[in-house]
Amino acid sequence: MEIFIEPKSTFYKALEDIINKSYKNSMISRKEIYDILTKYNCNFPVIENRVFARNDSYQKNIYILKPYGDKTYRLRINTKIEPYITNIEIMWLKLIMSSRYAELFLGENTIDKIKKLNIFGIPSIDINLIVPKNYSKILGREDIKILAPKFRMLLKSIIEKKIVQYTYKTRNGQIFRDIVGIPVKIQYSLKDDMFYIIFYSLEHKAFAKCIIQNIERIEIKEGSFNREQVFKEYEIYLKNAKSKQPIVIEVINTRNALEKAFCVFSSFEKSARYLKEKNRHEIRIYYYDFEEAEIISRILYLGKNVVVTQPQHIRENIISRVKKALKTYCNNYMV
Repeated sequence: MEIFIEPKSTFYKALEDIINKSYKNSMISRKEIYDILTKYNCNFPVIENRVFARNDSYQKNIYILKPYGDKTYRLRINTKIEPYITNIEIMWLKLIMSSRYAELFLGENTIDKIKKLNIFGIPSIDINLIVPKNYSKILGREDIKILAPKFRMLLKSIIEKKIVQYTYKTRNGQIFRDIVGIPVKIQYSLKDDMFYIIFYSLEHKAFAKCIIQNIERIEIKEGSFNREQVFKEYEIYLKNAKSKQPIVIEVINTRNALEKAFCVFSSFEKSARYLKEKNRHEIRIYYYDFEEAEIISRILYLGKNVVVTQPQHIRENIISRVKKALKTYCNNYMV
């Protein structure tokens, strides 16, 4: 029945909650049933009558509950509904597991469970529709087994607000040793297929952006400094570094431009709305001043399907870069 197909009906989820709550507590009250139906917007007479078996026609009732006392019910079959996975979800899991980064975000037990799913016969999502192939060849990609420990330590440091000491090798080979800083944010560049980490340098009182795989050594720093004062200064600096105005772009949804826009700006705080009169989507991107160059690079990556409407200095920057590109590569092109 279509009414039980989860993607098409919230009634399935409501019944699942009613059954599982009844199983967990050995009973369920009439009020709890009404609350669940209300939660999923199923609190109308036709549904209520079917749940409580009030219809005169036997076939129109759903006999999952039986009265127990004045205002309580129990399950007719004492079993719960186990979580299940749809074919659409399996398709996305197959796509996720095809990434070399799956081990960075999923535990061993989770990966084992996914591998045990019956995924044979389920079609795969064409990764070429989502992930571009024009990665930069300037820098090779580190083996995931070497990248993973550094990635997890940085993630743990961000969550637990730890100060770290690290050594970093730049793309041109310059080495910065024993730098002390606070990890702020991890970013992934779809364009370069690279993970970046943004540090707040305690020495320079400024932000630095590093490629994670180029960090040669990293450790938690427990030095003799006033942690409260350090983080107080850091929070003030972070607050002042936040841009006063978001970058506003309008996306023409052709050639999957909207999906690409959300993908490349996934690491940024943002809001979106549909502009019906223009048949476009507006995305507001909130960022720190030190991220401006990165955002401009990603906007240019999206191409002609994206228009920057605000702020003016970002518009002028992009127009200037486009004109220079046209002058360099299309001498006969009139701007």
